[in-house]
Amino acid sequence: MILLLNLVFLILILRLSFEKKVMNLLLNGKWPGVIYMQHVLFWLGFIGLSAYIYLSLFGFPGALYRLLFMLAINIPLYLLCFKRLVPQYYQTKRYGEYVLYTAGVFVLSSLIRILLEPELFDNGIAAEGKYIFMIYLTQLIIILVPSMQGISRYKLIVEQELAELLIRKKEADLELVKSKINPHFLFNTLNNIYSYSYATDSISANLIKQLSLLMQYTTYEVEKKTIPIEREIQMITALATLYQLKSKSKLDMELDFEANELFNIVEIPPTIYLTLFENAVKYSVIGQDEKAYIRLKLSLQNAVAEFRISNSIADKKTSDNSPSYRGAGIKVLKMILDSQYGENYNLESVQKGVDYSTVLTIRI
Repeated sequence: MILLLNLVFLILILRLSFEKKVMNLLLNGKWPGVIYMQHVLFWLGFIGLSAYIYLSLFGFPGALYRLLFMLAINIPLYLLCFKRLVPQYYQTKRYGEYVLYTAGVFVLSSLIRILLEPELFDNGIAAEGKYIFMIYLTQLIIILVPSMQGISRYKLIVEQELAELLIRKKEADLELVKSKINPHFLFNTLNNIYSYSYATDSISANLIKQLSLLMQYTTYEVEKKTIPIEREIQMITALATLYQLKSKSKLDMELDFEANELFNIVEIPPTIYLTLFENAVKYSVIGQDEKAYIRLKLSLQNAVAEFRISNSIADKKTSDNSPSYRGAGIKVLKMILDSQYGENYNLESVQKGVDYSTVLTIRI
């Protein structure tokens, strides 16, 4: 009867230890030591059951010595599994090493007990099957329980952190919507100015229109993961128009976008092509240098998007030039491409004197 009660008590503790609702309540509780109470409850049940079995086999005081020897081995193993093996191997997703080390701990601790206990305490039934089975079962419990508690606690913490991140994301999205109220008002104002100025000054009206398009792009489109290639083309065209309107003379700028209906369907991360175009504008100093030029060609064939751009480099830019003169913009661009396409893209740049060309190919 006593053995049965101890087993029921131990099973109840284990069941509560792995209950998600209970664990979640404990993790969110205000009592910082409540997690450790699970360990205390387990050890109370485990020691009580072990003491009963030892007393039934050996009697007092022999059972006490053997119990203390067993605890001296198993308490460090319990802490090793909970504090070391689970955080270092399971939580870092090194599952193979985790299984290997826990199995090694089980085998080694079982052998130590099987070999040392008969020598230390000279019990006559050490070699009997039921005693060997009890050792294996004890060591299995000592390894499995802290491992499962550590894994359960880890998963619940991850879920809790994920839930908090979702709440923060919703709050950030709300703040973002609020922040767009003023830009939306500004866009409407620009459109009104464009309407009034179109009849009297078409150049200024076109300048306002292109500026409004770029502002809408940087406010709304850039935050998206992907956008149609056509939107990127529109922004390059708008930026080129602004520079042309700003200049008093015609700029040597050729933009060749092959007519392709797939441009409205195929999507890419925003600012991919615009970044390359902005760099060409920046380093050619087009509009200020009479010799400056930009040549751009974009095509999409056989599921491969090819973006070619070449430009001159102003003397001022050439003097401080280096192989990585394109700066942080290209580094960020490569990070985006690596994340989105992995090995399915190729970005090459070649400089010959004052001429610089870049080719970006993406396998869609």
